[in-house]
Amino acid sequence: MNITLRDLLRWSESPLYATSLVATTLADREAALLHPDRSLSWPVTMRATPPMLPHVESGAIVLLAGPTLAEVRPFLPGAMHELRRRGASALVIDPSEMLGIGTDDLDLLRARGGVAPDLEMTLTRLINERRSRLYRRGTEIDRALTEATLRGRGVADLLRIGATQSGRPLLLLDDRGRVQEGCVPPGESAPPRPPAPPQGVDLALVPVPDPLQGNEWLLVPLDGDARGWLALSGPRGGLDEVDRLLASRVAASCALALAQTRRARSRLAPARRAALVSELLRPGLAPDERVSRVETLGLDPVAGFAVLALVPRRDTGDASRALLAARRTIVARIAPHTEYDEFTDEGSGLTGVLLHTARPETLPRAAQALRAGFGTNGAGGAAVSEVVVALSAPVDDAGRLPELARQARYGLFVLRAGGVPGPFVDWSSVDDLGPYGLLYPLWGTPEAERFVAGILGDLPEHDARYGGELLATLLSYLRQGGAAGAAATELAIHRNTLTYRLRRIEEICKRSPLDPHHQLAMHLAALLHTLPAPEA
Repeated sequence: MNITLRDLLRWSESPLYATSLVATTLADREAALLHPDRSLSWPVTMRATPPMLPHVESGAIVLLAGPTLAEVRPFLPGAMHELRRRGASALVIDPSEMLGIGTDDLDLLRARGGVAPDLEMTLTRLINERRSRLYRRGTEIDRALTEATLRGRGVADLLRIGATQSGRPLLLLDDRGRVQEGCVPPGESAPPRPPAPPQGVDLALVPVPDPLQGNEWLLVPLDGDARGWLALSGPRGGLDEVDRLLASRVAASCALALAQTRRARSRLAPARRAALVSELLRPGLAPDERVSRVETLGLDPVAGFAVLALVPRRDTGDASRALLAARRTIVARIAPHTEYDEFTDEGSGLTGVLLHTARPETLPRAAQALRAGFGTNGAGGAAVSEVVVALSAPVDDAGRLPELARQARYGLFVLRAGGVPGPFVDWSSVDDLGPYGLLYPLWGTPEAERFVAGILGDLPEHDARYGGELLATLLSYLRQGGAAGAAATELAIHRNTLTYRLRRIEEICKRSPLDPHHQLAMHLAALLHTLPAPEA
């Protein structure tokens, strides 16, 4: 990691400033520099007698005192050409002096106290001290990161080391700039997401200012197959060579940790993978534990995700055989489109497949393939037709996986209750769940219970006590749009029996299913009542 002109002007003890900016703030000292990120070597004093430019090498800071300038002014154009040829970084003159000629791409600086005889020694000592500090800090950072990497620490631990070593917040961003992980020093609040980086620059070297927040960022791309950035935040004008070194080393360690996690993924036993996926789907998992599971599985936390769950349509002796056949059909259908992991949650009994892909646009194609495999035309075979399958909506955040599992479980309940024909529902299609999709936010809430009790009254209790079929009759009648003949056919009863049941429903509920003003409320209440409790 090299020291640059920008660093030199940002040091509080630096005796140099850019031309015409002597009174400016520390944050803007480098604003007039032509090449602020040009590397520095050592200061060299120009002489009035030969050799005028002793030992000038690439990156040199050439000091030109006022008396010397007066003597060499006739030869200045040739000297400037030679400085550019040798790759000098900057020319330093007295505050009151004017060159009288252009410097082209050579930066012109001024010394606050003038180019005194001891300025070369002062700058040499300052640069030496800064290089020694940079070496020491680099050794400390490398030792801590290497030890953590050898112990198999994850990205969260590496960011914690970086924040502790630097005293600055660090964020891990995906390739779209979204924060995936972060760590801040104790007592500080997490900074907002950094602004979009400028185009056509090496972000590892250039601080990106955030005018809205008054700070600046170093954005370092992750190496290798890892996609994303490491972002380090600091006060405007306060980031220097040590911050660049730390950001680049932490970024390299994070990329290595992510690569190791991906390699370890293939070494996980299938049963272990299934158990980890099941844990990811549980809502009670702590955020740091969820991040650890995602890393262990080698999943991209911002990949495209969907959860597919299945259960037997009815509890029979052939249920296990039907489930096995259905899982084979699922794998055959989704394998060409997306990666997947099978799971079985022993706690809730939920079984299914976690779909995940770096290309979210493939998830709709997988859904179409599943629909073809579990269509109403029996394309999946007789055994497959004995199961019902629910596919959640897709998301691009691993933190939302428990909600996807809840969606899939809800879809299975609706299918088994006969609310929709099935045998396959996709949350991305409003036609699959119909009004049940609208009722999902009310599932298991006190508001839903109050609504059902207020509309249906004692009807559910009456059916439970006497083994009646009034609720089923109400749902069938309303589902058929009030067509008595169609409802009677669906229920396999006489129309007179249907009429009698509708009258009993009116007596118990104190509202008539024949009244159009009551039909919508009674239909919604009946639908909500058919849903089992979320914990079921």
